[in-house]
Formats: sequence, C-alpha cells, structure tokens
Amino acid sequence: MELVITIIVCYFIGAIPSSYLLVKFFGKKNIFQEGSGNPGALNSYESTDNKYIGTSVLLLDILKGIAAAYFAYSIAGNNYVPFLAGLIWVIIGNNYNIFFGLKGGRGLAVAAGAFGAASPYFVFTWLIMWLTSYFMIKKNVHVANAIALIAAPILVFSTADAMLDISGILTVGDKTALKITYSLSCFVILIRHFKPLREFALKNNS
Repeated sequence: MELVITIIVCYFIGAIPSSYLLVKFFGKKNIFQEGSGNPGALNSYESTDNKYIGTSVLLLDILKGIAAAYFAYSIAGNNYVPFLAGLIWVIIGNNYNIFFGLKGGRGLAVAAGAFGAASPYFVFTWLIMWLTSYFMIKKNVHVANAIALIAAPILVFSTADAMLDISGILTVGDKTALKITYSLSCFVILIRHFKPLREFALKNNS
C-alpha cells in the first residue's frame, strides 16, 4: 500500500504545472506554444525574457523533487522501495504530465531536487560531467545534458558506497538499489532529450 500511495502522490507532485502557471499568469503566454515548447526553466526565461520567471520555475521544480523525496522517505519506513519509487515517479509526473496530454518538461531540475535530497553527491557528479562535456566536447546544452546523463551513472557506479554514506541525507541501506534508481532516472530524462538532440543533429547536417 505504501508503494502505491507513494507512486500516486509523487507523480502528482511532479505534475504540478509550475512553469505553465507562472508563464501564463505573469508572462501572459502559453509555455507549450512558445520557443521550444518545453515547460522548463530555460524556455520559461527565453519565452518571457524575464529572469525572475525563469529562476522561479527552476526553484519550484527543484522544490517539487525535494518535497517528493521527503514524502516518499517518510512513508517508506524500513522499506526503502517506496522511497526509490518516489524518486523516479516525481520525474515521470513532471515529464509526462496527465494534465497536458502527457506532455511535460525534461526533468533535470526535479531530479536535482529529488536526488539532491537523497545525497548531494548525485547532483555533484552530474554537474561535473555536464561541465566537462559542455566546455570540452560540444558547447550545446542538450548535448551536454545527454552526455552527463550517460556518464554520471557510470561515475556513480564506480564510486565507493562509503561516499554515498558520507554525503547522504535521506539514507538508504542498499546503495546498489539507489545507484540503479539514479541510472533509471537518468534514462527517463534522457528520453526527453531525443527530440532536441535530433533537431540539433539535423540542423548541423543541413
């Protein structure tokens, strides 16, 4: 029962349309019809030319991830499975929003909040991979995102469990299960990057 409740609640936390509401009320625009059509912080900023809207969307998405992580952790008790499920389902709720025909964002900020609540080390590894790929491989945000989403889980799996214990906030005894959950979440987010990556490839080949 705890698992079902966690999945439902975390999904709907992720589905809170923070970017749509902020852009609609303060920017007087429909985020799905502006720019890239992605309801994320970057498109919210670019579509409205308002850094406060973009920053607010970013912070609210991070808070959604944190809220879901703490809820899942509180309900999980001695069973870590609902907690790990919550970390994934808040991202799914954000990326495949039932209120908008399963359209949604790419999930990076929500994942940063959720996994950052578990251990800041997860966010740190992704940022290191992102910065490396952006400045040394290709100065494109989507390409850097994709490379980091593939490389970060590899780095996490090569990390000693003791590192996660030291940096852990919401701790899980089974570090392998936590690492697998992180990897699955990265894959869920990577799927949402296929379209911009394809558009980038077509643009560079034209």
